[in-house]
Amino acid sequence: MPSLFEDSDPHGRVDDRSRRQFVLGVAATALLAGCPADDGRGTGTADDRTDGTPTPEPDAGTAPTPPADDGSDTGATDDQTDGTPTPEPDAAATTATDDGGNESLSRAQARDLLPMESLAFRYMPPHGSQFGRFWTAVVGETDAAAVRAEAESGHHSQAGPREGTIDDYFAAAVRVDPDGDEVTAFAVDENGARGPVATSPVPADDLTTAEAEQAVPSEALSFTYEPPSTGDYGDLTIEVTGDTTVDTLVAQPQEAPGLFADRVGDLADEERVGAGTTLEVAVDPDGDEVIVWASVDGATGEVTRWMGPD
Repeated sequence: MPSLFEDSDPHGRVDDRSRRQFVLGVAATALLAGCPADDGRGTGTADDRTDGTPTPEPDAGTAPTPPADDGSDTGATDDQTDGTPTPEPDAAATTATDDGGNESLSRAQARDLLPMESLAFRYMPPHGSQFGRFWTAVVGETDAAAVRAEAESGHHSQAGPREGTIDDYFAAAVRVDPDGDEVTAFAVDENGARGPVATSPVPADDLTTAEAEQAVPSEALSFTYEPPSTGDYGDLTIEVTGDTTVDTLVAQPQEAPGLFADRVGDLADEERVGAGTTLEVAVDPDGDEVIVWASVDGATGEVTRWMGPD
C-alpha cells in the first residue's frame, strides 16, 4: 500500500487539520453513544488454540518423516537491543508449524511482509495502573494483514488496518511488566501465519528529572491549543522546536479518552526525535492535563505537563 507519511513527522503522519477535527468529532460522538473505547490494548486477540480435532494417526508400519528444518524462529528474536538486525535466514524457506498448530513464517518471510523501517516501538510507563503499555506500530508500507505483539511476561495483542481510518497507521498495544520485559513483533499474513520481525526490550528504568531536562530542554517544546470546532474536544498540538536526545515521545491526555494519545519516534532506531516533529492530542475544553513522556537509552520518564485550557 502507498506510504502516507510525507510531512515533517519522521514516521509521516498526515497533517490535515480539518480531516483530523472531523475524526475527533466522530470519535467523540461514538464515545457518547456508548461505543467501547479503544483503551490502547489493541484487539486483545487470544492465543490461537486448536479445535480439539484429533490428529490422524500415522500408519503403524510407516516411520514418520521428520519435519524439514526451514530456519524459522517462532519464539523471541535475538535482535541486538541497539536495533541492529541479526543475520536473516534464507528468504525462500517454507513455512513450518508451531507447537499450537499454527503456521509460522521465517524471520526473513516476516520482514518481507513488514519491513523493519515500517515498524516502530514506543512505551509509556504505568500511570494509575500497575502495568506499562508498549506499542508495536506499523508506520510505513506493509503487506502484512496484521501485526501481533507478544510480551515475554505473557501478554499479547494483535491489530490490523481499520476500515474508515484516515491513514494506514495501526498498532498493537500490549501490557508489559514495568520491572523488566521485552516485546516481540510478529507479521501476520492473510492466512493467519505469523513470524517474528524484531524484539525490543522495554525501557523501564526511571528517567530522572535532571536526565529529562537534559534530554528535552523546556524550550524544545511548544504547545498550541484550539477549541472545539466540531465535537466535544479541543485540539492540542505539541511541536518539537529544538534538538532532543530522546528515542520516543508519548503525549497522553488525562481527561479526554486515552485513544486520543499520540506517539512519535522508535526505540529500535538510532535516530532521535528532532525539530519539526509534532504530536496532536484531543483535550477536554473544560480543563485537561497532558503528560509528555520520553524514552532515552533504556529509561523512561515524564518530561513536562500541559495544564489547560486556561
